[in-house]
This record gives sequence, C-alpha cells and structure tokens, in this order.
Amino acid sequence: MKNTILIFISIFTLSFGYSQNSNFYLGIGVGFASTGGDLSSDNNYKSGININFLNAGFRFSESIGATANLSSAGHAIDGADAAIGVGLFSVGPMFTIPIGGLSLDIKPQYALSMKGVYRGDDAANSPLGNLESIELSGSGFLLANSLVIGDGEGLDFSVDIDYLNGKFNEISGPGGTIDDDSKYSSFRLGVGLRYNF
Repeated sequence: MKNTILIFISIFTLSFGYSQNSNFYLGIGVGFASTGGDLSSDNNYKSGININFLNAGFRFSESIGATANLSSAGHAIDGADAAIGVGLFSVGPMFTIPIGGLSLDIKPQYALSMKGVYRGDDAANSPLGNLESIELSGSGFLLANSLVIGDGEGLDFSVDIDYLNGKFNEISGPGGTIDDDSKYSSFRLGVGLRYNF
C-alpha cells in the first residue's frame, strides 16, 4: 500500500509540474448509500446515508486529472439499537467528458483505507462483547461518477453516482487482531457542491 501511495504522489507531482491548464477543486456531498455483500439487508443491515467530507480534484488538462475522496456511510442494524459506520479514503485518476453545458467526471479509485466501526447501546452491550471496541479494516475499489452542473469556475453543483466494492480483511480490538473476510459493497447516489480555484 505504501508503494501505491508513493506512485500516486510521484505521478501527481510530475503532472503538476507539466500541467498548463490546471483546475483544482474542493467539494462536499451527501446522499443515499445501499448495502451489499456481507453487510446487506439479508444480514439485517439497512441502507443509510453517505457523506463526502472531502472531494478534491486536480486537472492536469481539460480532460485528465487526479482525485482524492474522504467519505463515510452509516447503516443501522434492523431490530437493534446499533449501526455500523464505514469510512473510506480513496484516490485515483479522473477523466472529464464535456456534455453541452455540463461535464461528466469518471473517477475510478482505489480505496487505500476502508474502516468499519459499530456504535449504539446494543453494540456496546452485545452478548459477543463490546462491539464498539473493535475496528474492521480493509480496502476496495470505488467507481465514482459526477455529473457537474456549472461552468467550472467558482461554485458548481454535482449529481454523484458511485459504486464501492470492498473487503474487510482484519478485525482489531482489545484482544488483538484477527483475520476477516467480510465483503462490503454499496451503491451511492447523492448531490454535492464543489468550489473551483
């Protein structure tokens, strides 16, 4: 994973030095998040809310760039006072296609870090022990797409359609760390605001 980060930083730095028409933006967003895989409605996990705390992008040209995202989705557990929160940090390239007065950003990303935590009274008092004291760790892939409404200057709006496919491979807690093999997928539909610098 360290090599992936170093490669991304190197490409970003080299491209920044040679880019002519740069366009940096920062954004936020909110929307719906479905559940899938082992964290699905079959296992009593409900669809919930996804929040994009940070959506950053840098364009090397009008059609090619790089992006990084920090987001979190919350899913209540049916019939319990408990929920799981899944946080995600992802990076990847960005390809922009102009569509009339709009633009479509296609952003395939590698989720370098995917973390899951349980919260709620039933999680704290579970027969399995205090679930709030454990953390799930893993990684995945995110296919993020944004239909951007605006002229690329100042404040723009976006409609975001994302699909996450990941896997938790480790559970850590007071007793140490054990291997895990839980799959998590999520379709996410939301809206966002971004400011272009």
